[in-house]
Amino acid sequence: MAAHSPEIKVLQLACTLALSAEKKGQLIDSIAQKTLNWDRLYRLADRHRLTPFLYQAAQSLPNVPEMFLTALRSNYQTAAADSMIKRHQYRLLDKLLADNGIDHLAFKGVYLAEHCYPEGSLRISGDIDVLVRPADAFKTIQLLRKGDYELNPKQTLYCQDGEQRLLTELSEVSLFKRLFNDNYIDIDLHWKLLCFNKNYASFELDDVLSPTNVQTEMQVILLVTHHGVTNIWQQLYYINDLYFLLNDKPIDWSWLMQEMRRYGMERIFLVGLYWCQQLGHLSLPTPVQKLVAAPDIRALADAYEKNWETSEPLALSKLVLSQLRYFASAQTRFGLKAKIYATFVTSRIFRASTFKIGRRLVYVPKELGFITVFVRAIRSFCKFIPTSR
Repeated sequence: MAAHSPEIKVLQLACTLALSAEKKGQLIDSIAQKTLNWDRLYRLADRHRLTPFLYQAAQSLPNVPEMFLTALRSNYQTAAADSMIKRHQYRLLDKLLADNGIDHLAFKGVYLAEHCYPEGSLRISGDIDVLVRPADAFKTIQLLRKGDYELNPKQTLYCQDGEQRLLTELSEVSLFKRLFNDNYIDIDLHWKLLCFNKNYASFELDDVLSPTNVQTEMQVILLVTHHGVTNIWQQLYYINDLYFLLNDKPIDWSWLMQEMRRYGMERIFLVGLYWCQQLGHLSLPTPVQKLVAAPDIRALADAYEKNWETSEPLALSKLVLSQLRYFASAQTRFGLKAKIYATFVTSRIFRASTFKIGRRLVYVPKELGFITVFVRAIRSFCKFIPTSR
């Protein structure tokens, strides 16, 4: 693996269900060397959503500061309660959609906590991700809004422009509802799951459900699309997600690798498998193991790992450019690399946009996309210019 700070090394060692004697010894050595910045370790554990794993490991280690353990315990208890609430809210959502004849599929956080992690409290979830058919999207939004869920102002503008505009211009919306005090439940409602961008590839509910004998494999494809392509593997819990989704499952590896190759995600997937083996000793079939062991996969993994040290995940314009850079560099076929660059340009020009003028949010339709691209370009460029204070 690439060279890392002592704090990231500790998180990598703690990123396991049960500490082996070897890993426990390495953690004890890390503490004994007195090179750990405990405040930074806590912040990074929180950023990588690994506080449950770190708390689990830290309890069995000597010389861990009591204040650090207390902070971890509080964070873990809060996260566990939050996870329980979200899983309960998902079950209510599941029943609501089923009662109204809306087929749907949960994926990512709530699905993994419910079906893959040995304990749901180990998976800290953000929002609830649900995929429905495009034909049911507008109906589902209206159903949720009747149940006190709200859209943000930007997405409300798209909704007001009509169902067809919403389905054409967007692939998902976020709805939120206040539960109590300052606690909210957020639902990310998808009718298309984009792979890189809408002009490159996308998945709809029927694409995911139709191959009934490879449902776990489809969940893996969706996970790699989100964690690897869209979010460039920049948080360590993404590796846990992949590990627990695959571990001890009967996987059709031949079919899965073929699909990954078709979408240009093969090497991005192999990088994830490399980390699953480094951190969790995931067992792989020999042909896949040989691919994972290739030097170019190790080099690609090292490039991704540099993002683990940052205090916050990349966001907005920097993330968009990083998606392009990493996805293109993961390709070995010229045709796919050319498609990535071409769709990146076209998807960012011909699309609807919203702009804030003063306190007013203005909607500009897709037909004027060739104009709004210049405004978006200027805004993106300005984010890279340091401001004086």
